[in-house]
Amino acid sequence: MLRSHTLGNQLLILIAILLLFPVLLTLYMLHVIQNSELALVEYQKAKLGRALDELDNSLQGSLNDILAGKQASGATRAEKIRILNEALKDKIEQVSASYPQVEMGFYSLELDAILDGSENYEENFSKRRKALFQEALSRQQTVVQTIGHTSAGVLETYKPFYRNGRLEGIVWAYENMAQTNFYKRVKTFERNAYLIIAAGVIIGLGGTLLLIRNFVRNVNQIKQGVKKLEYDLLQRLPETPGELGEISRAVNKLACRLVEVHKYNEIMMATIDDGLVVINAAGRVIIVNTAAAQMLGMAPDWPDRHYQEVFPEGSPFADLLTRTLENNEQLKDLLIPWHQKGNGTQQILVSTAPMVDHRGETIGAVLCCRDVTERMRLEERAHRQERLAALGKLVAGVAHEIRNPLTSISCYIQLWQKTNNPSPKSIRTIYEEVTRLETLVAQLLYFTKPAEARFGHHDLNQLVEKVLQFFTEIHLARFTLVRRLGENLPPAWMDPNQMERVLMNIIFNACQAMPDGGTLTVATHYHPEEDWLEVTVSDTGCGIPAENLKQLFDPFFSTREKGIGLGLAIAHEIVQAHGGQIEVESEVGRGTTFRVYLRTPKDGEPGA
Repeated sequence: MLRSHTLGNQLLILIAILLLFPVLLTLYMLHVIQNSELALVEYQKAKLGRALDELDNSLQGSLNDILAGKQASGATRAEKIRILNEALKDKIEQVSASYPQVEMGFYSLELDAILDGSENYEENFSKRRKALFQEALSRQQTVVQTIGHTSAGVLETYKPFYRNGRLEGIVWAYENMAQTNFYKRVKTFERNAYLIIAAGVIIGLGGTLLLIRNFVRNVNQIKQGVKKLEYDLLQRLPETPGELGEISRAVNKLACRLVEVHKYNEIMMATIDDGLVVINAAGRVIIVNTAAAQMLGMAPDWPDRHYQEVFPEGSPFADLLTRTLENNEQLKDLLIPWHQKGNGTQQILVSTAPMVDHRGETIGAVLCCRDVTERMRLEERAHRQERLAALGKLVAGVAHEIRNPLTSISCYIQLWQKTNNPSPKSIRTIYEEVTRLETLVAQLLYFTKPAEARFGHHDLNQLVEKVLQFFTEIHLARFTLVRRLGENLPPAWMDPNQMERVLMNIIFNACQAMPDGGTLTVATHYHPEEDWLEVTVSDTGCGIPAENLKQLFDPFFSTREKGIGLGLAIAHEIVQAHGGQIEVESEVGRGTTFRVYLRTPKDGEPGA
């Protein structure tokens, strides 16, 4: 007896399931066929609904409009019924032409009579239909009634119709289901379905029994070939017909690709600039590429040796692999100075990571290294050039800002030498220029060596209110101030004196941008997902051109004629020192918005 877990038996079970499927499908189709009459009724309901809509739309005015047009508003009931039947006859026949075997017409609520274009002017409906008319009128919605068995019954539909907002009566239609040909189609469908299912079962059963033996034999051949591939990738599976042949060819191609990939890996490891060292769980070296061997000074006979034995004496790299292999510790971008004879001191950027399998078990460790000596040398040279350029820009800005006040002072002194009589205006101007120089020197000193920040836990809303109180008393008489301070904000990690200077500078700039008045909006908000506190200052001033936004925080850049250009530069430095961010958005003619982001205190940071 074959064991139940063999591939052959599994295939037999699968085929049995596939053969059972048509049987289940047959049962399901019988159920569907039984319900097909219901589907037919729904189709007929929809058709009658369309007929009622067309008949309703064919009557443009009301029934009373027809009587008025015939000058029969005062006629007797029987005369009105006769006139309406004659007037509606053509409309009913026109719509009926599109729906053969469907009878339709109107029911007048006022006359209590059916209007179907016939010559029967007396009471022309049964009590049953009278009840259906009343039901549709009282519910004011379409009523559908099926009478008798669906295959030989009658389907009736009654729909209220309105004119000028007034309920006129009922539009009705009915159809004798026995006159339709849908049931013949259902019977034909049933017969064809049974024949197809029977043929499919016979062909499937016979074909399956013929193919099963060859299929199992071919599968066994492939299984034996795959076992050989486990130890020798140069082995090839035998050719077999059909889908199994495609599997054999695919496995053979995969084996060829694995051989090629192995060769590619060897070439790639030998040519990449980054060093790579791979060890297994036992500490045996599996991979060392050429770059790692040269960079780390490893022994040339490294294959299958313990990693502690292949690194030079005093090398820190073996200890890094030990930490990773034993503690599952991942190390990222460690900069290690490494001295080798003949190569001098190299700056090696090292990263290590444990290797785990699909079960999460450690199977080894990998060390990646890169010689960044030349890159660091180039970066230092670039930084030196940037510092020199920044110094030149700073000197140029200082010279420009100092030259203007000195020119004014020099002109007035020359004037005094000629007139020997200094005027109060000239003295005041000299005083203002000296004050400006003093302010410039103070800001330069702060910019080059900022005051030491005293961080602590502080209420951001309280600081904003303090700054706004100052501006309300001095500057904001001609501005509309809008406060939108968030509630229950966490404390901010900041130096309140330095952040007060930042907000004072931003709000002062906003006021300067609105010389004719405007709206100043100050808001605070907490972003819990990023753990940031935000202060927003918006004005409706002149705005800043887009080409100036990138230079806005540069020293000595100012869009005002008498601006020094250090305020926003200092504000930017203060926010950066707080570990925060400052952003600006502006549109010329519409205003500017500054956003300052501050972080909240971290665990272990002392309060104020």
